Amino acid sequence: MITKEIKTYNDIKRAKSVYSLAQYYEMDNGLLNYIYDFTANSQNRVVGQNDGLYFYVNGKLVKKVPLPMKRSDMKSVNISDGDFYYVPMIVPTGYSSYSSSSSYSSYESSSSSSYSSGGGSSNNNNNNNNNNNNNNNN
Repeated sequence: MITKEIKTYNDIKRAKSVYSLAQYYEMDNGLLNYIYDFTANSQNRVVGQNDGLYFYVNGKLVKKVPLPMKRSDMKSVNISDGDFYYVPMIVPTGYSSYSSSSSYSSYESSSSSSYSSGGGSSNNNNNNNNNNNNNNNN
């Protein structure tokens, strides 16, 4: 829990970023408060990766805190001055799952059947126009 008094909108954004970071790492209150204070300077940035947190000042690494991640669905997290950037882990899928002949043929058969049974939108529009013209003539 952040023990600092939150007064401004930017303080709220920073606190939210720190709490969002805590979703991915096991952190005690001391580290939460340290990150909150550290990111008050717009030149400071904290980057979370799978082996811990990296603290940067003006782009230079000044500290590393080894922490195991609680979740494995992210590549990295970046917070600075109230901004929170999450980079998800991209899991590649097999090429064959997208190009299998069975999925293509099922797509082809479903699309052709919908056109043949539905009559197409232009036929429906012509039928509606004919019905309107017949009703006006009566």
